[in-house]
Amino acid sequence: MSAPKRPVRAFFVIDNDFGALATVMYLLHGQADLCARSTILLPERAHGLHGGHMPMPSRVYRSTQDILDIVDEVAPDVVCLFSAHVLALQGVLKISALRELVHELRRRGKKVATSDPFLGTFQWITEAEVPASPTIPRWLDRIVGRLPRLRGRVAGLTHKLARKRLAVHVRRIASILDDVAHIYPVPVEGLPAHNRGARVSFFNPRYLRDGEEPRAGTGGGAPRWLFVLAQFDLEFQERRHGKKGFAELVAAMVRETVAAGRQATFIGPAAVTDALSAEFGGNPAVVLLPYCAYDEFERWLLDAEFAFYWQIFSTSSFLRLWNGLPVFFFDCGHNARLLRPLEALGLRYYYLGDRPVFLDADAPLDAAGLAALRGQFLRSAQDSRRRLASLASPDEMLSAILESR
Repeated sequence: MSAPKRPVRAFFVIDNDFGALATVMYLLHGQADLCARSTILLPERAHGLHGGHMPMPSRVYRSTQDILDIVDEVAPDVVCLFSAHVLALQGVLKISALRELVHELRRRGKKVATSDPFLGTFQWITEAEVPASPTIPRWLDRIVGRLPRLRGRVAGLTHKLARKRLAVHVRRIASILDDVAHIYPVPVEGLPAHNRGARVSFFNPRYLRDGEEPRAGTGGGAPRWLFVLAQFDLEFQERRHGKKGFAELVAAMVRETVAAGRQATFIGPAAVTDALSAEFGGNPAVVLLPYCAYDEFERWLLDAEFAFYWQIFSTSSFLRLWNGLPVFFFDCGHNARLLRPLEALGLRYYYLGDRPVFLDADAPLDAAGLAALRGQFLRSAQDSRRRLASLASPDEMLSAILESR
């Protein structure tokens, strides 16, 4: 692909999801000139955690007007929403605000794009295999709470009404984004058509830490094993194992890590870190973090000997895999369990034809057995690099958006 005709001024509006921030950080990593031409906006909660720990300045937004005011100030060419779908689902922006934002950006002559973590399956969210929730409005629960059969029927009706509202919600978001360019960090040739906007993919080779060969994760002192758990995945695991049972399962993994002469870092919801601290608090070989800023998380991520996840579609796990660093999974996770079309397409496109490596969560962690798989991860990373290398650079991708219809 030819070099960009002129440098593109980029503008990134990021949602509250860690994966959206990780994707933008991957896109900008080592791109000093592009960083100087870029503006990053974070919602208030995310900015409070990450804003002071990023390799470039970021700004906070609380409304559509905040975004438009900063657009008028910095005059970008391309505005990238990471992700417009999630901004509306999270309620960071109301659907009416999202529609107004896209309209006003175009009226100002800006090209608009969105990342698409759903790989075109967003329209099927309404068919997701979500367990029926027993939650009903509190005032109504006071009336029917002593009548179990009636309460069950009311809960079922509440669940159906919630799904109908979600269906309307999804259709409205999809219609707003139908002709917006969609961004992917992987090749998506053959992905079923789902909108009229351009599709653009990118690869940032500067994220690969040591040139030709993927590096092995190393850190000071004993090797570190990293455990990463998202809130949604905790809810699934607690339904499966019970709250106490799952906390004990993770505690056993931490014990096995320390017994293997490794340091253990667990990053996940406070409900789990609090439970673990009762046993491991003060142990210098164990780090328990309910959350952390992105730069700190990235250090844990890339310096760990092994990383363990409870879901297969985590952006950070792909950043490890493309560096040839071992990643193991105890479960396919909430995205795959809820949205089966995403599971099928995600395995094809995010894993570039390879497969995630699953472990039995009930089996002891075996350092020697895990180490024996390191060569498999190196070969997989080299195969992935060959496929990713055909994609546009970050600057070329932004130019493609600018030149798209």
